[in-house]
Amino acid sequence: MDNYNKELENNLLEMVKQKEQADKRLLSLEILVGVMCVAILLSLIVVATYIQMEEWLKTLLVLIGMIPLLVAAPFMLKIEQTAGYYECKKCGHKFIPTYSQVFWAVHFGRSRNMKCPHCNQRSYCKKVIRK
Repeated sequence: MDNYNKELENNLLEMVKQKEQADKRLLSLEILVGVMCVAILLSLIVVATYIQMEEWLKTLLVLIGMIPLLVAAPFMLKIEQTAGYYECKKCGHKFIPTYSQVFWAVHFGRSRNMKCPHCNQRSYCKKVIRK
């Protein structure tokens, strides 16, 4: 029985470790996708600025450059919501917010101004990987 409990505990610890590694990869992927979308937009803005062409074509280039960012943004927000946890600055409670909380929350980097479900106070909750 003791051997079974130790094996079960080791399996649980391994699963937690795998989840943390997967969350880190997802958050890195989120950054990569965001950087690529912004790079596409900026490169098309530079092309529209420095190459001689008609105004409607410049506008079209900038709008085309915005498409990858607008398509990727909901997926990046979903990754931000589900990968890891948010830690309340006031009480230290770690939680996973709803998609709408993440969407509407003012953020600075990986911290978002949200209401903690545990203490019901609003603070800049920091993104953490471990619970």
